[in-house]
Amino acid sequence: MAYLARLAAILLSVTFVSFAAGASTNGDKGAQQRIIGGVRAFPGEFPSMVSIQRLVLFRASHVCGGTVLNQFHVLTAAECFFTNQNSRYQVQAGKVLLNSFEPTEQTINVLRYTMHPQYDGSASPFDIATVRLASPFGFNEHILPIALPTIDSIPAGIVKFAGWGATSTGLLPSMPNELRMFNVAIVANNECQIMMGGSIGNGPVTERNVCLGPATGGIGACVGDAGGAAIQQINGLDTIVGIISWQVSPCGQQGVPTITTRVSAFIEWINLNSV
Repeated sequence: MAYLARLAAILLSVTFVSFAAGASTNGDKGAQQRIIGGVRAFPGEFPSMVSIQRLVLFRASHVCGGTVLNQFHVLTAAECFFTNQNSRYQVQAGKVLLNSFEPTEQTINVLRYTMHPQYDGSASPFDIATVRLASPFGFNEHILPIALPTIDSIPAGIVKFAGWGATSTGLLPSMPNELRMFNVAIVANNECQIMMGGSIGNGPVTERNVCLGPATGGIGACVGDAGGAAIQQINGLDTIVGIISWQVSPCGQQGVPTITTRVSAFIEWINLNSV
């Protein structure tokens, strides 16, 4: 019963790291300085990275990150669309400065998206979706597709990920203009399960997840980072091993990992929904 109570508390405090409003704040200076780790990414450093944006009238607001799969498709998290399924969306690729025009950028409307049928809006291991674009990307050194891992492979070691997610915590998080990147270690699922308040084989982390450290705190995904890629170099290629999904609020706590969807568990589903 103690475990169930603790798990309920965790799930009540989960922060789904999508951002539907595109908000920013000029609030308390001390809160603004609570950076959730990371450094600015260089132009072309993450050529598969995209911003998924919700369109309301003539305004586009960043919702989630995503990853270029091929000229017509992007891979992201299902949570990015779950609560606004009747909205219109666009994707921007080739970006570093989210709110500034860059000659490398390409903006394409979303034709449709496909969420995994078992995703239910919770801290689910099925937090994955594909996006079909209305027209194709033009590939160049700033916009390139990601590689997929071997089916059912279990990643270990160091990953990098990037996003335009919040760099402070609070009711109105501070949203950056610049793409920020992180290098973190993968945390073994058994260890991660215990860190999240469960026990081995019993808790919120499943075999379809990959956990990202560090346990020291101060670095992690936050509001606006969902859907982005956890990337490893495999056989010389940038390979997506996880999709940023969720973590306990507030972001960047000591002893609390970032939870991602393990991409290798969904290779067949991705292939079926990206043609």
